[in-house]
Amino acid sequence: MVSSYMKPGILATILVVLSVFVLCARTIGGPAFEVGAGVGFGALCVFGLRSSTIREVLLLGVSLILTAVYFWRETSGDTFAQAIDLAAFFAAFILLLTALKIAAERSRSVLAVGRYLIRQPASGRYVATATGGHFLGVFLNFGAISLMAPLIQNAAKDDNGIVNTDLERRQISALLRGFAWILLWAPTTLTQAVLLTLFTEISYGKIIALGVATSVLMVFIGFLFDRFEWRDLAKDTAPSPAFPMLEFGRLTLVCAALIIATAALQIVFGYTTALSLMFVAPTVTVLWFMAQRPRATTRPSQMALFWPALTDNAPGLARSAIALGLSGFIGRMLADVLPMDTLTALIDLENVPGWLFLAALPVLITLGGQIALSPIILVVFIGQVIQTLPVLPADPTHIVFALSAGWALSMFASPNATATLLISATTKVAPTTLTWAWNLRYGAVCYAVLVAVFVVLET
Repeated sequence: MVSSYMKPGILATILVVLSVFVLCARTIGGPAFEVGAGVGFGALCVFGLRSSTIREVLLLGVSLILTAVYFWRETSGDTFAQAIDLAAFFAAFILLLTALKIAAERSRSVLAVGRYLIRQPASGRYVATATGGHFLGVFLNFGAISLMAPLIQNAAKDDNGIVNTDLERRQISALLRGFAWILLWAPTTLTQAVLLTLFTEISYGKIIALGVATSVLMVFIGFLFDRFEWRDLAKDTAPSPAFPMLEFGRLTLVCAALIIATAALQIVFGYTTALSLMFVAPTVTVLWFMAQRPRATTRPSQMALFWPALTDNAPGLARSAIALGLSGFIGRMLADVLPMDTLTALIDLENVPGWLFLAALPVLITLGGQIALSPIILVVFIGQVIQTLPVLPADPTHIVFALSAGWALSMFASPNATATLLISATTKVAPTTLTWAWNLRYGAVCYAVLVAVFVVLET
């Protein structure tokens, strides 16, 4: 009994120590913290191996092969050190932000708002589920998927337990589509952390404006697409449930706290958005957890429950951190192990229009997802390749936007995307059904719209 408890406890300790070292390395600096962050990530990979899936094991195997090839060819360890630093940063970022679900999963407000969204009448159901998945995803990340997917399945059952498969399909598709587009703009996503690490000379304000505008457009297109797909279905005349004003207000307060505190750290200390969130998210998690204290429970008693909650979530947090950290490591190492000079010499983009170059990026990322290549690996690798080009074929800000769009498309067009796998594990719907059968046509429409946006941007 003690042994089974200690293993998650050790894993949780490693997660905390890794996060502290990464934050210190990014703020205070110095080789001691940088080495500590690298060692912490290595320890996470070793101790987290038992709770890992085949995906993390394969990523670790590829990482070890790339490391062996690198040191066989190189005497300097500079690139390896950079790759480890990137991996530790990605791992700490995703685990600190995903830890928000420790408080969110216990929140009655989240549950009430989620139920309200999925119990809307047909006239407003798609918009409610898509926008709900979108905004909950901003501060719950993949926790929004884990929260809303079971609620959708329960809501799709009648009093006899029979599932309305059409209703289930429409709402799960709405959830997946709405969630995916947060990758275009939300600073709480790994996408933004990765791309802003790779591309520093960009207009962040323009990225936010483009991302928000495109997200609204894509949700609206999804609404029209849903209406067209289900045009022959009988109309639902069920009344809308009462709006949970108090619970919605509490969630708004949590979201506002995240935004205001992040902006304050950026202004006062000059931190990046990603680094600011890495300080703010765990603070909000603990305060939110404390706010859920029952009246008969003292604050110390409630706080004492946080560590067991963290240890319970440690295996899942570790899997995400390992997978995303190793993916970043692989993407960075590939750019050094492969003959980049030869590769860039073969790429002649001098006469390629900027919009066409941008249009190719989502295709590469989405196709890679069909053969289980993580978007992180491809985005980091493509980013490194682009950095070596003598002249950029398009505006750097537009390149970041196109890479984000490709990552978002892969969420509902690739059966190996994280969001798709999470929904599949929860609902028992095959990943290929979720993507190829239910959402591939919507993805094709979105891609056509994105190409039009690229043309306008580069004109």
